[in-house]
Amino acid sequence: MKITGVAKYKGDWKKPGDELRKVEDEIGKSLVSAEVAVEIEPLDKDGDGDQELQELRERAKTLGVQNAGRLGEAKLKEGIAEKEAELKELQEKAFELGIADAYEKDAATLAKEIEAAEQK
Repeated sequence: MKITGVAKYKGDWKKPGDELRKVEDEIGKSLVSAEVAVEIEPLDKDGDGDQELQELRERAKTLGVQNAGRLGEAKLKEGIAEKEAELKELQEKAFELGIADAYEKDAATLAKEIEAAEQK
C-alpha cells in the first residue's frame, strides 16, 4: 500500500508517500475506502526484482545514462540500449582509425581519441 493521505497504522502516523508492506486485506481495504492509500505492486518474494533493477541501474550508470538512479526498468533498458549502440558505433569507428584497445575503452575516451585521430 502507498499512503496518499495521513493515516494511523499500527499506532504510528503515516504520511503521504509512505509505503506499507504485508498489510492485512481488511485493513488495506479500509485504507483504500477511506481514500488515504492506494494499492501498489508487491515486491518479489525472493527479492530478485530489486536485484535486477539495481544491476540495471549500475550498468546504466557505467554507460552514462542520465538519472539512472531514478529511472524505472523500462526506461533503464531503453537508455542502456541507446548507450550501448552509441558505444558500438564509436568502437567501430575507432577500430577503423586504428585506435588501440578500442573495445576496452568507454564512450567518452573513444570520442576524444576519435576526434584527435580525425584532426591528424
